[in-house]
Amino acid sequence: MNELNSKNFRELIRMLERKLGLLNKQDSCCLEVSLAQCHALVEIGRAKNISLKDLANLINLDISTMSRTVDSLVKKDFVFRMTSETDRRSVDIKLTEKGLILFNDIESKMNDKFKSIFNQIALEDQITVFKGLNIIIDALEKNENSSEFCNGNSSTKCNNTKK
Repeated sequence: MNELNSKNFRELIRMLERKLGLLNKQDSCCLEVSLAQCHALVEIGRAKNISLKDLANLINLDISTMSRTVDSLVKKDFVFRMTSETDRRSVDIKLTEKGLILFNDIESKMNDKFKSIFNQIALEDQITVFKGLNIIIDALEKNENSSEFCNGNSSTKCNNTKK
């Protein structure tokens, strides 16, 4: 029974990922940037000021990939880099005025979109949804540092490194 439940869970998560992916592709608020750049821009905007290392960790990318993503945002004049005030070896990233305008637009449109989705859920089920999502996030966080296995084959460990 547990295998059936884990397979159903996997299928539901896969469907959720696809639905959320479709939401992102349909959103006109990120047309000026790629989806990866959009995620970075939102996290920078929410943090106000963030190191490249912290941004990479937050988005779960290696620093070189994150650096290229930030470089492209710098070229488009959405963010700027500056030497950290606390660690001269570190680079901090902030939004430009143009980046702040795009960030606020993205946040507003996504808040409206998810409000619309959330309002489709019956009031009595909304707490259950929050609780269920928190349980899934907690389980994912606990699993991040544990040994993972690929393809149901317990003799082959997954690579847990960030890509």
